[in-house]
Amino acid sequence: MKDLSTGEFERALGYSFKDRDLLTLAFTHTTYVFEHNMGHFRSNQRLEYIGDAVMDLVIGQKLYELKPEADEGYLSKTRSIIVCERSFAAVARKLDMGSYLLLGKGEAQTGGTEKDSTLADAFESIIAAVYFDGGFAEAERVVLTNLDQTIKDAVDGKIFLDYKSRLLEIAQMKNKQHKIEFVLVGESGPAHLREFEVEVYADDNFLARAKGHSKKEAEQRAAEASISVYQEMYG
Repeated sequence: MKDLSTGEFERALGYSFKDRDLLTLAFTHTTYVFEHNMGHFRSNQRLEYIGDAVMDLVIGQKLYELKPEADEGYLSKTRSIIVCERSFAAVARKLDMGSYLLLGKGEAQTGGTEKDSTLADAFESIIAAVYFDGGFAEAERVVLTNLDQTIKDAVDGKIFLDYKSRLLEIAQMKNKQHKIEFVLVGESGPAHLREFEVEVYADDNFLARAKGHSKKEAEQRAAEASISVYQEMYG
């Protein structure tokens, strides 16, 4: 594990902390806290909660400015492409955040430093730590600096929202852990114009049904329709 006190991470991030305890807290995983019999509030989960909110606002405002004529649907979908586990994990890897994580032994031995979810949570926690340490303007600057290319790619249409992955990601968030199942329930039409019908279930509870000219297309459409239903059903 790398030493945070060298300042190497802060140079990569583009921000120097005044309160270094906040920096350490942002890298402290729940497994480390439980293993060392520390209070639950000593992990980065609370910071992650704030970081997620800061990220939503910063990215939402940036898209609002970049696309003055775009409607709410476009803004929401584009933000979802940027504000997601995969994007955050990719930035965390560029910053080598896995090398600084404080993990429980079991988590570390099972590849915790490379898990997308753990890295994404740590990045959100870092943004919250910057917010508390230096204020919103600094947090905004750090977010936009580190997600600059992701924002450009999303706006230019180079990144597409993978609804199936997004649904699976949402279903694995803390306190949910629901099993998502895609079921092919029908095929119709001639060979050159085949149509597939897929249903989506969460723990055997029906979410949505959709058709497409390939199984993949049907799954994506069904997943897109399922996201709002899932969120209404499970909160």
